[in-house]
Amino acid sequence: MQARADILWPWWLRLSHWLMAAGVIALWLMSYAWYETDWIHRSVGYTVLGIVAVRITLGCCTRLSSGRFYLPRWRAIRTHIAEMRQGHLSPHQGHNPLGQWSVYLIWLLIAALALTGWLSRTDALWGEDWPVELHALLSMGLLGLIVIHVLAVVVVSRLSGQHLLSQMIHGRSAPLKRKSR
Repeated sequence: MQARADILWPWWLRLSHWLMAAGVIALWLMSYAWYETDWIHRSVGYTVLGIVAVRITLGCCTRLSSGRFYLPRWRAIRTHIAEMRQGHLSPHQGHNPLGQWSVYLIWLLIAALALTGWLSRTDALWGEDWPVELHALLSMGLLGLIVIHVLAVVVVSRLSGQHLLSQMIHGRSAPLKRKSR
């Protein structure tokens, strides 16, 4: 069993991360590959929203700094961007400032998608096009943000010398292995 001090990302954070990722991928495939937006799509969508709610609740209760929430200041964001331009990042215990804001934006988009999906099914808006169009627009926005997230993981891994993907799998700090010449 791992010592608590050894854990960077707790199990519940990693589980919620991968369940949200799997749910969003499934929802996207249902909508754009299989054109299935019936009860299964709604059920998975509300489940993903529930996972976000559980993650927020646990993040408010945890003592681990990597799982807690914080509002990155503009100064920290500017410092982070300056470090990226210099080609080296200081290590962070948890999300870096831009990563933390992206988490909030992803969750906000998931909540907005749940709301617009629900609105499109209400009696008051049945047959209206705008909730469905807004839902599709938010879906594409979330997809774009996820692409940026994956690219950022690759870039930040290289600049910080940390294997961020491994960290999100096993929860411990994982330095990148440098290839010898």
